[in-house]
Amino acid sequence: MISLRGLKRLNRYENRLYKIARLAGDLGQLKQVGYSRKSKNGFRFPVYALTLGKKSAVRKYPVGLVAGVHGLETVGVRVLLDFLESIFAEPGQVLKDLKKGKFAIVCIPILNPGGVAMKRRSNPDGVDLMRNSGVDGESAMAFFGGQKLSPHLPYYRGKSLQPESRTLFAFIREHLFSARSSLIPVLDIHSGFGMRDSLWWPYAGKTEPCPDQNLYERTARILCQDQPGIVPESQSDAYTIHGDLWDFLYSEFQALNRKPRFLPFTLEIGTWAEIKKEPGRLLSRRGLFNPPPESKAETILRYRAFLERFVRLNELY
Repeated sequence: MISLRGLKRLNRYENRLYKIARLAGDLGQLKQVGYSRKSKNGFRFPVYALTLGKKSAVRKYPVGLVAGVHGLETVGVRVLLDFLESIFAEPGQVLKDLKKGKFAIVCIPILNPGGVAMKRRSNPDGVDLMRNSGVDGESAMAFFGGQKLSPHLPYYRGKSLQPESRTLFAFIREHLFSARSSLIPVLDIHSGFGMRDSLWWPYAGKTEPCPDQNLYERTARILCQDQPGIVPESQSDAYTIHGDLWDFLYSEFQALNRKPRFLPFTLEIGTWAEIKKEPGRLLSRRGLFNPPPESKAETILRYRAFLERFVRLNELY
C-alpha cells in the first residue's frame, strides 16, 4: 500500500532533483529513464536520471552515482542529493571541472521510487533489488543472502529481472560501458548494515578476489584518506549474497575485454551503532536503516568531501 508520508517524501526528493537540474542550466539534463514495478493499485513510479557536465564529457568521462536501491534507506538518497546541490550552492573545484569538461556525473538518485513511496525495502512487488540479478552466489548466506520462498518475506529475489534492475543495467551500459577514462567508477550508496561505514567492491556472491583487487585497494586508500570512519573491503568480507546487481555488471564488463577498468563501489553507511545507544529504534523499520533525526543533518554533511574525491577520482590518481 502506498503511504501518504512516503509519497510526500518521494515528492520532496523529486522536487530537489528538479531544482538541481534548474541550477545546472546547460550543464544539466534530467530525464525519465524507466518505471518501477506496478503497485497493487496499478500505479507505476517514474525513475529519473540526472546528468551533469558537458555533453562530450558525459560521453567520454562519466562517473556514476546511484542511491535509493532500497526504499527504506533514504539517508543515502539525501546524501547524494545534498552533494549534488552543494556543487551549485557552494561552487568549488567540482563545478570548475564540470565546466571544463574534465568529467561528468551521471546518476540515478532514486532507483526504487516505489519502495520509497510505500516505505518498504523492496520494490512494489516485494523484490529486494540487490538480490535480483539472477546470478546465484557461490557461498551466499542462507535467507539473508536472498530467498525464493515468498515476496512477503525479506530478501526475496524475484522470479525475473525487475523493471528497476533493467533500468539500472540499461543506464550503466549506455553511460559507463563506452567511456574512455582509464577508470570508470560508479558508487552505489546504501545504509543500515554494520556498526561502522564500509566501502565495498565485488565480489558479493563469492569469496575469491576479483581481478581488480589490487586496483580497488589502491583506489580505496585515495577515497578514504581523510575519512577514517570508512573501512574498505571486498563485500564478501562482510557477507555474501545471491543476485548482486554490481557483481553482474562487473562480470559483464570484464567479458568485454576492454582496457578501461570499470569499478563499481558500494558505500554502506552503518547505522547499527545508533541502535545500540537507543534499542527502541528496533521497533521502527526506518530506524534500522537511517540515523536518528537529531544526527541526520550531521550524517548527511559528512560525505560531501568523500563524494567530491570520488567524482574527481581520475584527476586524483
